[in-house]
Amino acid sequence: MKTEKLWRSLFITGTDTGVGKTVIGAGLARLLVERGLKVGVMKPIETGVVSLCDAAATAREGTLSDGAFLARAARIEERREVIVPCAYAEPLAPLVAARHAARRVDLAAIRRAWEHLSSEYDLVIVEGAGGLSVPIEEGYDMASLALDLGLPLLIVARPSLGTLNHTFLTVHYARSRGLEVMGVIVSGYDPQTTDVAELTNPPLMEELCQVPVIGVVPKRGAIDSPEDAADAVEEGVDMDAFLLLLRGGGQPQR
Repeated sequence: MKTEKLWRSLFITGTDTGVGKTVIGAGLARLLVERGLKVGVMKPIETGVVSLCDAAATAREGTLSDGAFLARAARIEERREVIVPCAYAEPLAPLVAARHAARRVDLAAIRRAWEHLSSEYDLVIVEGAGGLSVPIEEGYDMASLALDLGLPLLIVARPSLGTLNHTFLTVHYARSRGLEVMGVIVSGYDPQTTDVAELTNPPLMEELCQVPVIGVVPKRGAIDSPEDAADAVEEGVDMDAFLLLLRGGGQPQR
């Protein structure tokens, strides 16, 4: 008989591209592994990559691809098609990249990868591409994928001016699609900032969106390794409260 999972898996999305989803996902994965959990990771669709043959695969700039970075953070070795079921060379939205490559996104392959990971690991961190309404194929976007996988959302947001609108719209769209929003992590925050917008945005996000801000992760000069990501996330996120959230035991408090 299949037993109920003790831990909840999650889908990480962003209010935009480049907001720090991979850093947050990798940091959380490493910190959870260090707390004794067996963590699976998946980047269902990755664009802008040359090769994803294994965990040592590199992106065009010579740095680890998102999928490889996540796998290294979780300290797992899985086949490429499990960590990144669909990969495209051009750094475009999945629908556009797929059209240019004349190769549709393989949703069945994503489902197979998810079923494998969810059966083998305590929990799985799934990182989307771009924001929640990024198109995957005609009439099917990242929200559709999260919904099909049955996953709650963790939203990564910028700290700067404009983020309130982006975050509110992301939360509103998620709820309109029937998705649960676990909370928001603000990524790239300057602890020394005197900018009024950055200082007031996290509490106002909670007020406007009616979701908890789980953490405020500081900006780093460079994050080149999962260890760097874990250090940044640990500085900004109360991991004990986050573990409680993953157990479905309530919402973390700021």
